[in-house]
Amino acid sequence: MAKAQASLGVKVAVFGFDAEPGTPPARALQVLTVRQGLPSAELDPRETFEAAALRAVAEAGLHLDAGPRRGRGARALRLVGLDDPPSGRGRTVTAWYYATVPHGDVVRPANWVPVGRSGPRLGAGDGAAFRAALDRLRADSRHVAGAVSLLGEVFTGDDLFRLYRALHGEPEGSERTFRRRVQELRDAGVLKPVRDTEVAALRLRVPRFRSPPGTGGRPPELLRHAGTGGEEEQLAVLRTRRSA
Repeated sequence: MAKAQASLGVKVAVFGFDAEPGTPPARALQVLTVRQGLPSAELDPRETFEAAALRAVAEAGLHLDAGPRRGRGARALRLVGLDDPPSGRGRTVTAWYYATVPHGDVVRPANWVPVGRSGPRLGAGDGAAFRAALDRLRADSRHVAGAVSLLGEVFTGDDLFRLYRALHGEPEGSERTFRRRVQELRDAGVLKPVRDTEVAALRLRVPRFRSPPGTGGRPPELLRHAGTGGEEEQLAVLRTRRSA
């Protein structure tokens, strides 16, 4: 009797966020595709699922740190689930992962595709993996540490507001309430201001860190996630406080 053959593979949904102020919220959250599919790979002999997933992303032109992220205690890849359908004599097991990276240029055939309301058009077998990964991302990003992983090391309060709208729609309460929540997180030390000695160089390099052109207004404060404690602080739960 012939032995049943097992095929082991991985699929990775890599999410990025286009933080430019002119990008509409419906197009700001994006997923990396390769020829209209998610980065994927079959396991080599003696290769782990995670190693294969990192390799799949690297072959798409991005490199993820295999170790714990600085200050977060979370790995670059997060396991979403396993697809292990019954398939007669053969068997196919696919591990689904997701990762978040700061948005940036990629080299074709890789491409950033907006997630949008209905999701991107993906090849057969990738749709379920994408939807599961997006649901997990939205759950994780209700906490500050999960949200800022999409922004890079330095960001502004406006960046957080646009990110929240891209992931979850309009926040509970007003925009003013949301900004007050960000200030609470800053006062509590969950978010910390960038040192003055770094600010000038950052504003020179990143246009959205400066005052909007023609306004002459005060430029936004630059922030970092503290990375120690506060990981359970929620960005989504906005407390409306009435002044006496």
